[in-house]
Amino acid sequence: MTQEISTENKIFDLEGRLEKTRLNLHDMATMGALITSILDIETILSVVMEMSIRTVDGEVGLIQLHENNELVSKVAWGVDDVVLNNIICDDGSNVSASCFNTREPVLIRHYDRQIEFGPNVKSVLAMPIKSRAQCHGTITIINKTTDDGFSDDDLRHLDMLVNFAAVAIDNALLLKESLLKQKIEQELTIARQIQETILPDKHNNIKGVEIGTMYRPARYVGGDFYDIIHVSDNAFVMVIGDVSSKGVPAAMLMSAATAIIRSELMKSPDISPSQLMTNLNNVLCNGVIKTHHMFITLFIAHVDMAQKRAAYCNAGHLPPFYWSREKDKLLQLRPGGTLVGQFPDLAFKEGEVKISAGDRLLAFTDGVTEAEDINKGQFGTERLKNSFINDGHLPATEYCTMVRDLVDRFAEGAGDEPFDDFTLLNIKFLEE
Repeated sequence: MTQEISTENKIFDLEGRLEKTRLNLHDMATMGALITSILDIETILSVVMEMSIRTVDGEVGLIQLHENNELVSKVAWGVDDVVLNNIICDDGSNVSASCFNTREPVLIRHYDRQIEFGPNVKSVLAMPIKSRAQCHGTITIINKTTDDGFSDDDLRHLDMLVNFAAVAIDNALLLKESLLKQKIEQELTIARQIQETILPDKHNNIKGVEIGTMYRPARYVGGDFYDIIHVSDNAFVMVIGDVSSKGVPAAMLMSAATAIIRSELMKSPDISPSQLMTNLNNVLCNGVIKTHHMFITLFIAHVDMAQKRAAYCNAGHLPPFYWSREKDKLLQLRPGGTLVGQFPDLAFKEGEVKISAGDRLLAFTDGVTEAEDINKGQFGTERLKNSFINDGHLPATEYCTMVRDLVDRFAEGAGDEPFDDFTLLNIKFLEE
């Protein structure tokens, strides 16, 4: 009879423990669903701290996250990192650091060292907040309210909660990264739209000339720019430039430079290229460019079709090619000065060429000549020069397309993206 009662008691005890386990698992599932539904890291940590304290019957606790190579306190309940720094483990490091470095939980059932400041520490439970990708930090609970030490069940329950927290933190970080990427893409789209509105229409109806262009930024937006600006019925100004940087900063400086040039030409349509370069340089130096790492190389030419002449100024840019049909010779347009945007009050020199029917001009940026092949060899100026001499008679746009294809074949296999912005501006002076 006694044996039957003992067996019944064991069965009741087992059923009671199973029911308690079922309820615990239900609570954990509910808490896990709540934690993983939150997408703000600060809220996640606050909820996890509250649930953890309640689940293991802890008195006080602290959550730290790993930022800039150190553990930083984020949520504190009745304790600060000064106390944690004084709870020393067997390896000589504090409990939070030991937990984070080993990526393993720390369970101290009975802590027997005296801490000078803070609560009387009797027991400690620390858990790494880790996912497959990384360890985000630690949660540390100090003292059980029942004065008993933390148990293995407490460790398992906290481990389950913290796993949910790690998943929630991963999700929050992914969302934050996704939103940031989306914001950057929106900003880049706006910057590109601005840039595209500034670049001139490819269909320039200028009597006596044929113009071809090729523009390809290395990134979503670029620092190369070109412009064709009508200043009278028989004259126009051509501009090609290259900002030292890339991406949005370069695009913004490019936009500023274009706006300054157009403003100067509106005030003085007959301004010489050298004076225009001087004015632009001074404006850029006195407030637009704030760093020594940004500058512009620039070529400006004022083409007068009535007088059959082109005055030009080259500010540190790769010298454009000018093919003189009359002389049967290729010239390089060098006179000018140094780059713009760094040294105020510079004087620039000016060059001039006479225009004849059949002449042609090719301006370009270093994204063309410095394109690299698979062996790091550069396309170079000579290849482009020979191409212009031999094939420059082609229609202006067709020639630009041909050069692009030449460069692409040369650089095939060297990388997925172009190394630098790529711009060509080809002007042919037609037979009357």
